[in-house]
Amino acid sequence: MLRKLASTRLAMDATTLTLRLCKAQIRLECPLSLTRTTPLETIQKFPPLVQWLDTLDTQTLNANTKDKIVVDKITIQSIDEFGSGKIGFLKFKVSATHTQENKQLPGTVFLRGGSVAMLIILRTSVGEQRKLSFQDDSFVLLTEQPRMAAPMFNMVEIPAGMLDGKGEFAGTAAREIHEETGLVIDSSELIELTPLDGPQGLFPSVGACDERVHFFACEKTVTDEQLDQLRGKLSGLRDDGELITLRLVRMCDLWQQTHDMKATTAMYLWDRWVHKQCQ
Repeated sequence: MLRKLASTRLAMDATTLTLRLCKAQIRLECPLSLTRTTPLETIQKFPPLVQWLDTLDTQTLNANTKDKIVVDKITIQSIDEFGSGKIGFLKFKVSATHTQENKQLPGTVFLRGGSVAMLIILRTSVGEQRKLSFQDDSFVLLTEQPRMAAPMFNMVEIPAGMLDGKGEFAGTAAREIHEETGLVIDSSELIELTPLDGPQGLFPSVGACDERVHFFACEKTVTDEQLDQLRGKLSGLRDDGELITLRLVRMCDLWQQTHDMKATTAMYLWDRWVHKQCQ
């Protein structure tokens, strides 16, 4: 015997957004259970959402007829806040239609904003000649920490971190290096690895997530004693739920020491940068 299930609709708080350039209007709605603690006004100011809407605005304005996609509704599904009370992650469903094909597009979006990743190369000789990664026996600094999304209790990766609301890639990268390693590195020492002829960053999981990773490299000359001090150093950022142990591996062995896609990407970008410097 079939039993009919009564459908329930969540009570929603809603507003209408108007995109600045193309003037398209989008209904933004969020369950009242969420807006009681995080008002719509706060959600609209979340920097990753602002950037997402700006990109949508530009894409809509410049789209050809055959590529045109209409977004008419955004439904917030969940909000995660950091300990500071600021929004950290936002998940929503987009109502998006490809107009020429008259087809609904997959519309689940997880917003977390941009991030930075750093390839930190430690050399013990001043003026040492740069080499391609598979030939370089200099050391690379890695972090080892629990990553419950995997879930891996000892994930080895290159240092990385989220951007604050200012979008200062270089400044954020330098701060993350200092927080996770204790090394003081001026932002002017960072080598830009990310291609600059497109969006600011590379998308690791664009099927559902907006994150774009900006890559930097940094070369530091250290003594053997400093290398020994870094080995096994514990620099846990306990307020953010992180417990980080530092590891050193040789650059030529890096690809075998981690499942971190950021590390592999950074090695590739580094090799391209070195090759370009040699031309």
